[in-house]
Amino acid sequence: MGPVYITAVGSALPSRTLSNEQIVAGMPWLDVSAEWVREHTGIRQRHVAQPGEWATDLGLRAACQALERTPAGGPDTDLILLATNTAQYVYPAGAAMIQEALLRQGHAMGRAAAMDLQQGCASFVAGIILAAAMIQGGNCRQVLVVGADVATRMVDWTDRSSVLLGDGAAACVVSDRRPVAGSATPALQILGSFMRTAPDRDSIFQRGGLVERNDPFEHIDFAAGRREFTTREQLQDRLDASARAGEDHYFHMDGRKVYKFVRRTVPGSGYFEVLLRAGLIDDAEFARLASGHTGQDPIGDQALRAAVGRRIDRFIPHGANMMLNQELADQMHIPYERMALTLQEHGNTSAASVGIALDRILHGSIRYETIAKRDGEGKLTRPAQQVVVEPLRAGHSALLLSFGAGTSWNYVATRAV
Repeated sequence: MGPVYITAVGSALPSRTLSNEQIVAGMPWLDVSAEWVREHTGIRQRHVAQPGEWATDLGLRAACQALERTPAGGPDTDLILLATNTAQYVYPAGAAMIQEALLRQGHAMGRAAAMDLQQGCASFVAGIILAAAMIQGGNCRQVLVVGADVATRMVDWTDRSSVLLGDGAAACVVSDRRPVAGSATPALQILGSFMRTAPDRDSIFQRGGLVERNDPFEHIDFAAGRREFTTREQLQDRLDASARAGEDHYFHMDGRKVYKFVRRTVPGSGYFEVLLRAGLIDDAEFARLASGHTGQDPIGDQALRAAVGRRIDRFIPHGANMMLNQELADQMHIPYERMALTLQEHGNTSAASVGIALDRILHGSIRYETIAKRDGEGKLTRPAQQVVVEPLRAGHSALLLSFGAGTSWNYVATRAV
């Protein structure tokens, strides 16, 4: 089987932004401060789709950018995979709608198949893994993978967890074509991957489809007296009635349960395996790292873990919550200066988050502020710090990690070439 590459990446964001300050002023029922949101999540703002703007619209923009950045003369696209949790229709697939729009624009998509995949926030990295497998199996030569979500449309704006989510899209071209030498932006050779699901239907779920008119700015306008909308009590009554009827259309998450799952399971299952498959560690190192494991508690050889962490030049995890992302980096001994996140600007963009961060770090540096750490008594143990992550360059290793509903988690190890 020949090598497979991510040859180009693109992203797209809605034009509207929603800051913590706007949420606090416009949704007083959430009983939060802008500083509380920042200190607990790392998020300062998020982008919100316009009314009538869907995941497929954002995904199309990201796909066009990725295709424009693809070197000319390559193979036609054989397959389009849309990773989304906020589909506009039950069917047809949103991927087919993107294909139709791309055909109208003159892209070579006439012989492509198109399908959606859904694995919560893990969906985009899952799409990359499936695309690489289709190419290595000889079924395709080029696959367009799109990750797009209008996540703000699936949240209950009376629930404090609504502050986490934002809208956005990313896309990448996965191909068997060798990169063009001397390109300003490197391609990524896929070296190894890992996929796993520990079935759990209750940690993160949504029973019904999207509510098209679920727009946070309507709540803000109501609170400011600019729009007659509803009171919080009336809204809650409507949500309760909808839930009783089995038509609950809103995202639900047991945050503590998800936090514990990711922290305990993800660094101890898949991390070493994908590095072994990628050739970033050898069999002896893997045995030493794995020998200390007790169940799902990753112990292992801490000195070797630290040495292995330094071999990962860029760590690009799903941007879920800054505190959780810092915990992952600490357990994996990866310095924050190598962890690429755009969470602070975009919030948790669900299936799009890894792709957006990958696009940013391929084309420039990323800056963010970490969250201060305190002990059980509230004593400061590590102050917040300003982090600058330099661009991904040829020769760098890059580890992609996603985790989401299911509960599922995926790794892809790459090297920039």
